[in-house]
Amino acid sequence: MKKKSINWFKVRVILISCLLFLSFALIVGRMFQLQVLKQEQLYQLAARQQMSQIPLVPKRGTIYDRNGNELAVSIEVDSVYAEPKKVEVEKAVHQLSSIFQNDSKELREKLKSSKSFVWIQRKISPKESEAVKSLQLSGIHFLRENKRFYPHSHLAAHVIGFVGLDSKGLEGIERQYDFLLNGKQHILTTEKDAKGRPIMVSGSYPEKEEDYRNIVLTIDKQIQHVVESELKHAVEKWGANGGMAIVMEPMSGKILALASSPFFNPNHFIQYRPRSWRNRAISDVFEPGSMFKAFLAAAVIEERVVQPSDSFYCENGSYTVYDRTIRDHTKHGWLTFQQIIKVSSNIGAAKAAEKMGKERFYRNLCQFGFGEKTGVGLPGEAKGILHHPQYWAPVMLDTIAFGQGIAVTAIQMVTALSAIVNGGVLMKPQVVERITNEKGIEIQSFEPEPVRRVISGETSQKVMALLRSSTEKGGTGEQAVPQGYEVGGKTGTAQKVDSLLGGYSEDKFTSGFMGFAPADDPKLVVLVVIDEPKGSTYGGVVAAPVFRAIVEKVLPYLNVLPKGTMIVRNESEISWKSERTWTLPAIEGVKVGKGVEKVVMPDLTGLSMRSAMSRIEGKGLIIKVSGNGRLVEQIPRAGTVIDRGEICYLKFESPS
Repeated sequence: MKKKSINWFKVRVILISCLLFLSFALIVGRMFQLQVLKQEQLYQLAARQQMSQIPLVPKRGTIYDRNGNELAVSIEVDSVYAEPKKVEVEKAVHQLSSIFQNDSKELREKLKSSKSFVWIQRKISPKESEAVKSLQLSGIHFLRENKRFYPHSHLAAHVIGFVGLDSKGLEGIERQYDFLLNGKQHILTTEKDAKGRPIMVSGSYPEKEEDYRNIVLTIDKQIQHVVESELKHAVEKWGANGGMAIVMEPMSGKILALASSPFFNPNHFIQYRPRSWRNRAISDVFEPGSMFKAFLAAAVIEERVVQPSDSFYCENGSYTVYDRTIRDHTKHGWLTFQQIIKVSSNIGAAKAAEKMGKERFYRNLCQFGFGEKTGVGLPGEAKGILHHPQYWAPVMLDTIAFGQGIAVTAIQMVTALSAIVNGGVLMKPQVVERITNEKGIEIQSFEPEPVRRVISGETSQKVMALLRSSTEKGGTGEQAVPQGYEVGGKTGTAQKVDSLLGGYSEDKFTSGFMGFAPADDPKLVVLVVIDEPKGSTYGGVVAAPVFRAIVEKVLPYLNVLPKGTMIVRNESEISWKSERTWTLPAIEGVKVGKGVEKVVMPDLTGLSMRSAMSRIEGKGLIIKVSGNGRLVEQIPRAGTVIDRGEICYLKFESPS
């Protein structure tokens, strides 16, 4: 049987068809891989080859005080960049280095770069911008960028914080709310030809409005100014290492002022040491000394183990507990608990704590928030040091009673005192009041937030009465009392721990005073702490006068007037006249400070409110302000000799 011959033509056709089909399948598969699977990767690769993108600083939202005053704003400024291939290098190096004080070698390397875009100097001043523009250098161009500006210099700098060159928040509110404050980023795009040569520079901007948020703080600019001025004066007067002060509304927990010394200017933060940036009022821990007796009093009265009239024998100034001897500055025999708080007896405080026991004392201190963060909403907050009683040395119950062996923060102290003053409720401290969008429309507000009840209303009243006695004649806080007001509070003087030698230092102290005003209806709680004062160390001498000076200026500003005075509540009751004559309705009662000391009323005409307040502060006058803008009238008129404690009326008007 004859074999059938193979049709090689047909075989070749089949093989070629299979090969073509396989090739087509490979091409389609490759196309699918390039156009679908690797689309994003290849697009990014092409973009890197064909263009370069330089991010520009976005616009940030504004930070305001509670009255709408701007504390941090974004302004547009020029930044200088170069297209190196178009620059006459030596000429540009010589002229630009003299304007920017740049290193010539570094600038020359930039301008000889093969890149199509290099920064020369970012966010320059208007003067520098004009100087560079006048040179008309080829290849040197300008871009408009946003720069953060703090119009009040160091005012509230530790609360506001600052941003870096890239507009990222580095400290304070700027850091805490960076994700809200930052708007959408602008992109500078440089396109290239096939050989990598730049052919076009353009800017890419958000299609819709800037997506940033504004922050409205609880801080009051005027109160902050008073607090910083008085704190600075005290630190300089006593040659101290620094200090801190906080003013809080006890009923709401809102912080009206928070200051830490040394101060810094966030516009030029790089010129200061990093330790100056630290917000000591929330990040530094310290032993509170006798200020802590206020919380001992609250604990023993709440637990019903001590009443203000109970008596304790104070051992004539020397009391031995285990291997420690507790001493008082003045020898005392029998004292009631009220007298113990008034004269600040360490021995009496220790004996009161012994009656309660360490477990109950510890539980009460935890209720007041010691040993935990307050949640104030600022970065870097410390939680202090409060060990569990199982780790207490035998003498620690006695020493913690007068503020040794425990470490606290200033924000913890002022928050805990507010709980005593407001009827017994611990409030979460609040520094941000609301958040608005780029149009100023409120999108979120923060209401006062109670944390828990720590003492009863009855205990609150009893402890406030004890603290009032501390500021009465013979009390350690006598110098804290402002003219025309009744206040309550507690002094504190604490030895600092010597980290090198161990134990407590013999010559380094923390001096403090915390108090509330007015005593019958507290509007403010104020804490003042001065670190390592020289000359005197007692809180009643160093810190209490700072409290007095702050309260004397802030309460009238809040329309809380001294006793013995009546103030015009309706501006129409004052007869303002262009020739500076004035009339007032009858003022009944005795003027504060009458005959104590005379001062001359300065001429404040034309000054801004801040400048006018700076000129008049320290003269012991009660200031009543109306309007905004520049001062147009003042009562009494300039050059008038008046008494300290006199009421002065300042009228401001904005330019038409």
